[in-house]
Order: sequence, then C-alpha cells, then structure tokens
Amino acid sequence: MHFDELLNIVGEFGRFQKIRLFLICLFGAVCAFHAMNMVFVGAKPEYKCSVSNFNLSDSVYGNITEKEIHTFLLEQGSCEIYSSDDTIKLLSSGNYTPDQIRSNNISISTEKCDNWIYSREVYGPTIVTQFDLICDNDWLRSTSKTLYFFGRLLGAVIFGQLSDIFGRKPMLFVNLFLLLVAGCVASASPSFFVFIPFYILQGASQTGLFLVAYTMGTELVGPSYRLHAGFLVQSAYSVGFMTLSIVAYLIRDWRYIELAITLPVILFIPYYWLLPESIRWLLSKNQKEKAQEIIRKVAKINKVEIKEEMLEEMTSEQNNTIQTDKKHTILDLCRPKMLLLSLNVWFNWLINAMVYYGLTLGTDNLGGDPYINFCIAGAVEIPSYILCMLLLNRLGRKKPLFVSMVIGGGACIASGFVDSVTPKIILAMLGKFCITASYAIIYLMAAEVFPTVVRNIGMGVSSMCARIGGMLSPQILELSIIWGPLPLVLFGGLSILAGGLALFLPETAGKPLPQTIEDATDENRKKYRKKGTEMDVFLEKEGDQKYANGKA
Repeated sequence: MHFDELLNIVGEFGRFQKIRLFLICLFGAVCAFHAMNMVFVGAKPEYKCSVSNFNLSDSVYGNITEKEIHTFLLEQGSCEIYSSDDTIKLLSSGNYTPDQIRSNNISISTEKCDNWIYSREVYGPTIVTQFDLICDNDWLRSTSKTLYFFGRLLGAVIFGQLSDIFGRKPMLFVNLFLLLVAGCVASASPSFFVFIPFYILQGASQTGLFLVAYTMGTELVGPSYRLHAGFLVQSAYSVGFMTLSIVAYLIRDWRYIELAITLPVILFIPYYWLLPESIRWLLSKNQKEKAQEIIRKVAKINKVEIKEEMLEEMTSEQNNTIQTDKKHTILDLCRPKMLLLSLNVWFNWLINAMVYYGLTLGTDNLGGDPYINFCIAGAVEIPSYILCMLLLNRLGRKKPLFVSMVIGGGACIASGFVDSVTPKIILAMLGKFCITASYAIIYLMAAEVFPTVVRNIGMGVSSMCARIGGMLSPQILELSIIWGPLPLVLFGGLSILAGGLALFLPETAGKPLPQTIEDATDENRKKYRKKGTEMDVFLEKEGDQKYANGKA
C-alpha cells in the first residue's frame, strides 16, 4: 500500500493536518519579516552635508546670510562641498558675492564631506544613517544586500542537505535558534563590520527555516491538498510581507525593527511537542516504528480507525521501493535522466527570484509613501495565490506557469517604456501579481518533481539558485544608469524565456509524490494519464485507486 493511499483512508487533510499546517504557516510570516527587512533596515534617506556655522556679525560677510553661504558650499552635492577656507577668502576680499562667483565661473577647490544630516521625514535611523553608508561607502550598502542574499544561498544549500540527512524537525529548531541569535546580535551591532556576519547568518537561517517548513507542509497532506498546503504557506509569507510595512512604519528605528521581528521566534518553542517529524522522511529512512506511531496519532485525531495490517503493508512496501541504505547527494540530481529536469527547475527559480526581488526592491521608485507601496506589493500577492489555488488543479501546473511568466514579463517590458505614474504602477503591480503566481507554482512543482530521498536537496539547490537571482537583481537595477528601461527589459525578457522552458517540465498535478530517483524519471509518470494506460496499471499496483480511476 502506497503512503498516499493510506492518507486517503486516515484523511488527506483532516483535523490533524489542518492544525499542524496552520502552525507551519506561522513560520512563513516570520520568514517574510527577515527576508524583506532590508527594504527598511537598509533604507537610504535623503541627506546633505553638515557644514560649519559662521559668525554673521563679522563685517567681512556684509549682507550675505548664513543660509546663502551654506547653499553655496553645498552646490557640489552631498558628498563634496566647496572649500570653506577658499570661499571665506573670496567673500572676505569684498570683491565677490556667491552670485558673482557663479556667474564668473571662478574655480574653487572642493573637499570631501565627513559629516551628514539625514532626513527623518520618511525613514528613521537605518544602517545607512548609523554607519554612514553613503558617498565613498555607498558600495557597502549595496554589498550588504548582496551578502544577505549570499547568506540565504548558504542556508538553502546547507540546510537543504542537512534536513534530508537528520530530518525536517531538528533543522526547524536549529534554524529558529540561529535566527534568534543572529537577529538579536545584529540589532545591537556597534559597527557595520560586526553587523554584516550576523546579517549573513540571519539570511541563512531564514532561508533554511522557510525551506524546511514549506517541505514539511507539502509532505504533511495528501496529493489532493498539496496545492492548498503550498499556497497557504506562501500566503502566510505575504501576510508577513504586509505586516512588516506596518511594523517598520510604527517603529522606524532599524535596531528596534530587528528586535520586533526576531523576538517572536521564542513563541515557537512549544512546536517541539506540537509538530511531528515528516512521515514521508521517516519512511524514506526506514524508521517504520516512528512513522507508524505518528500515523496512529493522525488516525486518532482525525477519528478514523486503521488496521495494523495496513501499517505493516505500507511500511513493508516502502522498504521495497526505497533504498534506505544508500546515501543520496546532489549527484543523484545530475543523473542523465534527471539533469535536464533539474536544470530547468533551477533556472526557473533563478529567474523568478530575480524578477520578484527586482520588483519588490524597486517599490520605493513608484512615488508616494514607500510604506504604502510596500504594503500594496505584498497585498497583491494574496489574490495571486487565490487564483492559483482555484485554477492549478483544473489546468495543471505547466500551462499556468507559462502564461503567468509571459504576461508578467510583458508587463515588465511595457512598464519600462511608460513615463506616466499611474500606468507605470498598474503595469508594475500586474508584473508583481504574475511573477508571484509563477514563483509559487515553480516552488510547488519543485516539491512535487524531486523525489522524497533528495527532495530537500533539490529544493535546497533550487533555493540556492533563487538566492543567486536575488543577488543579481540589485545589480541589474543599477543598469538603469546605462539606459532607463534596461532593468525592466531584462527582467521581462528572461521571464518570457524561462516560461517557455517551463513547458518542457513534467506535469505534476494529481500525481503521487515520487519516492525514489527511479520514480521521478519514470516516463509513465510524466505523461497525462488516461484510463486503461500503463499508468493505470502502475497506480493500481501501487494501490492508489483514486488516481487509477481517473478522479484526480
């Protein structure tokens, strides 16, 4: 008996799964806090150089006011000012006024500013104002975002592999502990170079936490509800997205924002007793006693009676299909039949993340209040997920993925050539809507394409590719200095390309989760099933009557 068939008996989405999935969704909200906090923690407010005051009672200044002198000194910008000594010499001679110096193009030496005044109109203190990450140090600000995504890359690779080796549940709590430590220390950092290592660790633990939580959510339920489980976790992420804008607006100070989004991690301590280990992972590791114990608990809470013979039949069949003595690695995803599939999934993750974060990080360029813009960018994701949940089981995964990426890419390209604010915002939000849908679909497809024995490895590499896309997006946004529409044209063009390649992925809607590498590369599983085909024979052999009868 296949595990998915047993779930049909004990309940694919019963009371047990609903409660645990709700608990897992809360991880998504907290992960969103830490994934997007750079928008406010690393915000760059308006600033100007702070210049010395002058004694206006001195006769050498005549009728020139202090404000006129300050304005003149700052005409070189916020990073350099006219030399105050040279300016004073010219003004004290009595031969020139600031207007005459300008009109006669008199050369005055400049000097670098070493003290700034930051506007508090929009943002409170940020790491930019705290550590003066402007002018010559501006590269440190952009580098901090790149390093944060590098941390997320490390988290995707490391914790994806470790959760397949040691289990989903232990890695949840390892990441929660690391996130708590990293967030608290980062908030108290006395310098930028103390802040950065813990900011990287924060990125790594956040990614590891969400990756494992999402995998646990999809492995918790039956095939008919994998779609709903995946999108519920993603929707919780969007709620966290919107909530972050409110938290940042109310608190303003980056240190307290860090604490406010980190300390709630303590509330997850009771999860140690509330969340079970993934049954699918236990079965893949031949830990049948623990798996049977959890299944009995599922049946009890779902108020379903289950026979011991069924448990024995399931675990014995699982032993016959999964090679528990073999250590699986990323090399298993690079086998001849798996390589093209893996590369396609990973490329789609990279492009989706690149466009998603490019549009998200660019919300402050839309005009208006950045807190409202950020909240809207998060809110638009909710209807996107709802539409996916309504359509994906009916239309499959591939076609909606293709359509959303093509439309989203077209919207990005069009917005690059629109100057009017309102149409530009509408096109940007349409692009965000579509790329949110495509990102969620490829996330779900990856969890369904990769087999249980290497699912978290595959998801880990996928997430690593997404982090590379995230690292590239700020750099692509900087290409606007070459040609204004270039970033959006690149985002849109690559989105359309990835959408086309997605048509070569196998359809996963309504199919049992593959357990082994052989399951994932079985050609029968890649074809749409028709009654009476070899797939029916295979599924009947597996005991999955629901799919064999064509009711998926």
